[in-house]
This record gives sequence, structure tokens and C-alpha cells, in this order.
Amino acid sequence: SRCCSSSSSSSRIFSSKRRHQQQRHQRRLGKRRQRRVPRARESTDDDDNNDDEKEKEHERNNKNNEDDDDVYSVCVLGAGPAGLTTALAMQKMLSSPLDTTKKPTLSRLKITVLDKNPNALDGNVGGGFNINGGAAVLEKLGVYEEVFSKNANALRAVLSRRCDIARTRLFEVDVEKEVRGDFLTNAKELLVNEKSGEVMAGTVMRADLSQSLRESLNEETCEVVLGCEVLGVDAESGEVELRRRDGTTTETRKFDLIVGADGIDSLARKCVVESNASSGDGSSSGSGNSSRSGGSSTSGRKEPIYSGIKILFGVTGVDDKPEDLIRELSDRTTAHQWFGDGAYSLVFTGGGENKKRHNLAFCSNEPLGSANSNPSWRANSSVTKEYAHNKMMKANMPADVLRLCLRCERFFEIGVFFHEPLDSWSSSNGKVVLVGDAAHAMPPFLGQGANQAMQDAYVLAKCLATCGADIKNPSKVNEALQSYSNTRRPPTEAIMNASRFVGALETGKGPVSLFRDLAFFVAGKFGITGKIFLSGATPRL
Repeated sequence: SRCCSSSSSSSRIFSSKRRHQQQRHQRRLGKRRQRRVPRARESTDDDDNNDDEKEKEHERNNKNNEDDDDVYSVCVLGAGPAGLTTALAMQKMLSSPLDTTKKPTLSRLKITVLDKNPNALDGNVGGGFNINGGAAVLEKLGVYEEVFSKNANALRAVLSRRCDIARTRLFEVDVEKEVRGDFLTNAKELLVNEKSGEVMAGTVMRADLSQSLRESLNEETCEVVLGCEVLGVDAESGEVELRRRDGTTTETRKFDLIVGADGIDSLARKCVVESNASSGDGSSSGSGNSSRSGGSSTSGRKEPIYSGIKILFGVTGVDDKPEDLIRELSDRTTAHQWFGDGAYSLVFTGGGENKKRHNLAFCSNEPLGSANSNPSWRANSSVTKEYAHNKMMKANMPADVLRLCLRCERFFEIGVFFHEPLDSWSSSNGKVVLVGDAAHAMPPFLGQGANQAMQDAYVLAKCLATCGADIKNPSKVNEALQSYSNTRRPPTEAIMNASRFVGALETGKGPVSLFRDLAFFVAGKFGITGKIFLSGATPRL
């Protein structure tokens, strides 16, 4: 089947009685018209004017019908950073290209962004994360200052230590030095802002970033609809079945392209996998590629896999009281890592001026239990401050971490999941395409989830723009989507595999934790940790 639904698909039942009533009504109207006897009268100037108006109206209607052929309708599933950046990139590159010497691809672009979470853009949704390659995307889209600069806390260093009495230092990455001193890649060109000359690396709060992305969208060509649940996606027809916020109203809408930015539990991903499997495309089956374990079945490619690691995430309120600072000013541009036996914690500050919040991520190697992937990043009411504090105490986290834990005002507990790679990120007919976690959900241990999603969005729009006036030509669109997939799959697969390894190493127990500490110390001495940071941060566009 090429149609995916979150519940069993039901047949559309049309009332035959209603059709018969409509047919009888049409027949009666026809008979009435036949009985009418036209009155013979002389033509007047008013009649001529009316005829002219009718002719003009007819011409306008024909013009509107012709214009509909120029409309390219896109449905973006998900109003997170991936979905909103996708909408923004398409507006910039399809309806008004960044290169002003080129003509727009379309005369009219219509984008609809759907998200089932009615509070997806609220200020308390989610925590903070690191942005670098994503900042380079925002610079290219011309919204660097209003989206990144005003919402970011500069990240200047990453300091890693052991959870022992001596607080043994393992390594430190000087972010600015690594970027400006790079000579192996093009990080120096891609991660330094052309206008300000600053290194584009910072930490933002998810809610701040999403709100600013939405404000940057042109509402004339983009509609953002929250509280709208997608029930089904049809890769064959490009139809989306959805249920409105009231919970009772359902409708089916058709689009030229459906972009799955709907996260790790993506309905669009399942649709792409099934579409390619039913068309005989080996991109979903895993056949012919024995290096991908667990990907030998269609279901293995659709469902996320638990990594064996859980994250307890805490966020403080805004730290804006000088007399009662939650975190010292000197520490705010440094991310602190603490490594223990079977667990580690990360402390960092996110947010722009006068709205800085501190984030605490405690990662542990343990069974999944009741935690899930928490794709909506909603605070867990069951996770209390006492629960979080006791869990970190048992892992021997230092006093700095425990103090910050007690200042957090909301907590999230999630299981870390990932997806097996797909050979293609689009359906066989080019109606559905994936970005972000829907395409390549990865563990967060290299801080690249949002960065890679934003790069996906940029490259997707860039590839679609090459279609020019043939944007509605299926073969041209398919070529563009394959070019997008071929560009983005290699770097995301490499980062995902590296992140899986790093996560297992960082939360290792017993001998693994001892090996980890030694390996990190040696890697730090030889500058390898800095190069690992750069390899993930440098955008591939």
C-alpha cells in the first residue's frame, strides 16, 4: 500500500440518496429553463455595458484558472526547526530566489505547515541545543541576525572533566580557535559570519528559535496550522488526511509535494518506506547492503530503535537577577561535561540577551522503562526535582550539577532513539520527501540533530529551485529530490554512526568508562577532539 494512516483506513461512503436528490434538482432546473420564453426587446447601452462586464469577468476567470497551473502547493508536516526552516528556504529560493539575477521558479507558491501540537511554538516547549551549521544556513537565507543572533548565547568552549574528587580535566575544545585556525576543511569560510566576522556557534532555546523562524515567514504564501493531526499520507496522490483541533472535523487535501519534518515517529517516513517497497525500489528493503544490520525488513526501517540510553533534561527559569545568579557569568559561554561510571552530564546556557536559561542533560545507560522519544518535547509532570536530584547523586555528579538541578523549573525524560539509514529519502513518484529526524534521527551526543535538519531544509529547497519552470514536471522533481538525498545522506549517516558510538562510549560502565577517560585525555592532548567538533559543525550544503 502507498497510503499510510495512523489508524485503519476506512472507505469513503457517499450517500446515493443525496446524489439522486441532486440529479432530480438539476433536471427540474433544466425543464424550467426550457419553458422560459425570451422577451424580444431592443438592445440598450446598459445591455452593451453588461455584456462587456460579463466578457471581462469571463477573461478574469480564465486568467485565474491559468494561474492555478503556476501554483506549487507544499505541505510541511511539523512546525519544529526542521519544518519551519524548510518553509523559509522554499519561500526564499522558489518564489524569490536569493540570486536576484535569476527569475523566480514560480509565480505563486503556497506552503501549509501542519503540527498536531497546539502548543508547538509556546515559550516552554523543549530545552536548548547547539547551533553552528544551522547558523550558516540562516546566514545564507538572510535571517541570521533576527533568528540566530538575537536568540543565541555564544559557545566559546567545551570543557570535559571526570566526576572524581580531583575533577580531572580530560580535554577542552576552544571553538573559536578551532574554526579560525582550520586549514583542512572550509570551516573558516562557512562558520565565520561575513558581516560581523564572528564565529557562528551558539546555544539557543528551541522555543525562541521556532518563534523567530515563524516570524520570518511571509504569511501571504505560508500558513502555519497548529493543533492539526495528520491521520494519513498518500504517496501516490499527494493527499493528506487531517483532523482539525476540534477533534471532529476531518478533511483531505492534495498537494504537489509533502515534506515530512514530523520527527522520529514520522508518518511520512513510513509512507516513503512503503511506497518504495511496493514499487520494487530496494531503497527500503535493505537488500544488497549487508552492512546495515536490522534493515532487512520494511518495518525495521520505519520504526525507531532504542539506543539503551536515557536523558533527563532540566531547564531553569530566565537567569536575569544579578544578586542571585544561577550560573556565573564567566561560565556561560562554556559547555561543561562531567563523566562518571555509566553516566555523564552536560551543563550549558542557551538564549539571547535578557532571556538566558541554563540547561542540564543527564545521560545514563539503562533500560527504557516508561520513557519514550517525547517528540513534542513536553515537560514530564511525573519527573520531579527530587527524582532528578537523587538520580544524579547516585551517579556521583559534582556539586555544581546538583545545585543547577535544584534550580530547574521543568524536566523532560526521554529515551534516545535512532533510525536505520534509508537509501532514498523520497517516495518513488516524488510526492513525499523527508527532512530532519524523519530522515535520519540520530543520538544527540555530537549536538548535530537540529543543525543537520536545517541543512536538509536548505539543500532541499536549493535542489527544487533547479527545476525552474518545470517544478511540476514529475521527472524533474524526482531528479531534484534524488540530488538532495545524494547530497545529504553521506554526511548525516557518518554523523549518526559517530554519535551512536560516542553515546555508547560516554555512558559506558566499568572498564568501558576507564577506557573512555583515557581515550578522551589522549585525544585532547593531540587535538583530535577539536577536529571531531569541526567535522560535525562544518555544513555540507
